[in-house]
Amino acid sequence: MAEDYVVCRICGKKLGVINYLHLRSHKITIKEYLEKFPCSELSSKSMLKKRSKKLKGRKRTEEIKRRISESNKRAWAKNPNLGRTGISLSKESKKKLSEKLMGHFVSEKTRKKIGKSGLGREPWNKGLTKYNDNRIMNVSKRVREWNKNFMSNEIKKQISQTLKKRYLDGMEIPNTKNGFRKDLKMSFRSTWEANYARILKNNNKIINYENSRFALYDKNGLIENVYIPDFKIDENSYVELKGHADACDNWKCNCKRCKRDKRKLRFMKEQYPHIGIRLIGKKEYKELSQKYNSIIKKWEY
Repeated sequence: MAEDYVVCRICGKKLGVINYLHLRSHKITIKEYLEKFPCSELSSKSMLKKRSKKLKGRKRTEEIKRRISESNKRAWAKNPNLGRTGISLSKESKKKLSEKLMGHFVSEKTRKKIGKSGLGREPWNKGLTKYNDNRIMNVSKRVREWNKNFMSNEIKKQISQTLKKRYLDGMEIPNTKNGFRKDLKMSFRSTWEANYARILKNNNKIINYENSRFALYDKNGLIENVYIPDFKIDENSYVELKGHADACDNWKCNCKRCKRDKRKLRFMKEQYPHIGIRLIGKKEYKELSQKYNSIIKKWEY
């Protein structure tokens, strides 16, 4: 059977495994052989199965673990883009590996093991983004291209629903770390929000900023949006600041963002009628500014 042997690319001999003893007859090392024939397999499938069966369940001593760890560290320090053999994987090999791993099931037990092994370890991409690292930029481009051409609408919906459920469960909202105010010891998305927080602080009220989350459902029962009001005033009362609105009763702007926000507020009124949301537009904010800008020291203009 074909899986019982591999063929030597030099002499054409069928072998269970191509090792250094066989390659010595050709006056070549394993490394040189792989450099010359990068897509070659050194072991037959049946031999790999036997090895896997033999190694399964075998306990590794601390010394073996240490040696493997040090070997991996040396390989990555030398060149993180090379495999264990020190030879970069060919496009064909990468494609085969990708196809093999695609849809690969990982048990919960294995996930926990992987998670524990990574505790305390500094990730290789710490502090790197697609804007300052070419590797991440290349991955980002490939993922974007794949999503555009191959991701089905059904998968997109599933991903969207999963993310929205995570936001409901308290996952951190992007960009909330921006705009840190030292006097408030908190981060805010805008000057208006920071100043309104200062008004609450000046009036000895608790600053509950973006602490509540509401699921807004479409007619099919799916989560269309997760609404996060700016400030919680009491149990059923919230404040929302909108710089695009001229006033709470005059919101003419119909840009894409405003249309989305108006839809959210309409859904809130329909699905959560007991929740009161006070809208602050330019008119209301101007009145608050005239009242407090001379009282509050750190007021932002």
